[in-house]
Amino acid sequence: MKPIYLLIPIIIFICCKKNTLEKTSNSTSFIDFPFLNFSVKIDSTLISSFNNPDLTAFYKNYSNETVWNSQDNRNVVLNEFGNSTNEGLLANDYNFDKLTALNNNYDHLDDTKLIEFDLLFTQSIQKYLSHIHKGKVNPRVIYDDWDLKEKNIDINAVLFETIENKSFVSKFEDLKPKHTIYKDLKEALRLLNSFPKDSVPFIILKPKDKIVFNKSHKTLKTIKRRLMYWHDLKQIDTLTNIYDKETQDAVKSFQSRHGLNPDGVIGKGTVLALNFTKDQRMEQVIANLERWRWFASDFGKNYLLINIPDYTLLAIKDNDTMQKQRVVVGKETRQTPIIESKVSNINLNPNWTVPPTILKEDVYPDAIKDRSVFKKKGLIILDNKNKKVNPWDWKIEDAKKYKYVQNPGRNSALGLMKINFPNKYSVYLHDTNHRDYFSLTYRSLSSGCVRLEKPLEMAAYLINKPEKWDLKTIQDTTDINYYNKLQKQKQKKIEAKNAKLLAKNPLLVIPKRIYPKPELKTIVVNISDDIYIHQLYWTSWLEKETLQFREDIYCLDSDLYHKLRN
Repeated sequence: MKPIYLLIPIIIFICCKKNTLEKTSNSTSFIDFPFLNFSVKIDSTLISSFNNPDLTAFYKNYSNETVWNSQDNRNVVLNEFGNSTNEGLLANDYNFDKLTALNNNYDHLDDTKLIEFDLLFTQSIQKYLSHIHKGKVNPRVIYDDWDLKEKNIDINAVLFETIENKSFVSKFEDLKPKHTIYKDLKEALRLLNSFPKDSVPFIILKPKDKIVFNKSHKTLKTIKRRLMYWHDLKQIDTLTNIYDKETQDAVKSFQSRHGLNPDGVIGKGTVLALNFTKDQRMEQVIANLERWRWFASDFGKNYLLINIPDYTLLAIKDNDTMQKQRVVVGKETRQTPIIESKVSNINLNPNWTVPPTILKEDVYPDAIKDRSVFKKKGLIILDNKNKKVNPWDWKIEDAKKYKYVQNPGRNSALGLMKINFPNKYSVYLHDTNHRDYFSLTYRSLSSGCVRLEKPLEMAAYLINKPEKWDLKTIQDTTDINYYNKLQKQKQKKIEAKNAKLLAKNPLLVIPKRIYPKPELKTIVVNISDDIYIHQLYWTSWLEKETLQFREDIYCLDSDLYHKLRN
């Protein structure tokens, strides 16, 4: 046994430190010695006064005593708060400055201050864990057309486990999105931070002006400076107002990075993108980081990923890209909703029942002026007994009594194929009769649904039954010419058979047969595979270490950024 005098310094230290401290089993010491394991009792009334159920439940688990007695734990958490800017968040949303100041003076805090610190620390980490896992802003509150499944998290269960295992660093990373795009957005933010202060003036170009190769223009020096700032053009000592080959190549590179037509012509769209400042681009990245915290943590093994502002669809299976297509999305006044769902079935040769919005805004106004618009649009008017109504008998006051249908066909608004999935907005993916739109750079042109560049190829991929529904079979099934050809072949066989009968019996009377005109019939094919659809919105990312930006077609970025900062 050690002499008692060796323990005297420790006893004196404990008594001097705080005569009200009690030894507990739920926390580590303020100097991380296991035999100095102190906590302070907190009045339950004080905890209840915050009206925070998570806070009350947290301290109930620890007998209403202070928890954050370990300096190591405090330092790890505060370091994470300090680095929250890497996630596009603000450190002082989690009281970083105040907590750091108190933490630096922790050993000299009286009981009241220790309790104040502990309560604030707990509230801050609870908030931070929620924010990194499911976002700071709730999209269901700020948007009517974002139908994302809510990401739930049991904050206290996470904290209890983390405190017990001292696994703060790994737990923080586990709660953040695992998607490559999220990680690349963080790198994009770091990259933008490394750019110097943006002091290059704005480019002023008349709306109708276009600058083409080998021409001169008074704004070209400024254009070159902005291209150099964004690293699309290498540094040049002497600038001129001539549009040379080196600058043209830089403009094409810049246009590609911003989803513009890389034709090298400097016009309104290119100048608008060039005039974005460093701060604006950082705000854009921060807004997109928040969106990726909203999106599902796991997209599934087999899914369709649509990026609305990029006008692209990817079919992903087991982390491989199986298809990539251009798409047309909703115009600003009829925006494509953000949806996470699952593909249920495909309609080949779908008919189209015109939705109320299109009737009200597009059909009725024209029909009032000219009833022939129904025929021009290929619309059939049906009453409540599905009987056809003569367009010339149609009256606006009775308009809502009828259903307006477009029969299947290549020129139908839905084209030859429609992909259905459960959603509350009655939208779907489909073919189109405006196939020329896919050659355009700006493709925010639909009434809300997403139109596919290669619909039949997508149908074959989703059905995934090549023995019955290969691409050729799907093409034939949706081609009226194929049915016309079959009917002609059938007619020839019958005519040949009749000819043989007449050769044997010239007096035989064979009634003339009238064949109905072939029509396309709607065929529903259920999808047996679990294929998810993620119809999402993001306007910036990193691609091969290169910054990529897209036009914010629905003007959401700036508003979201300011909501994050307020």
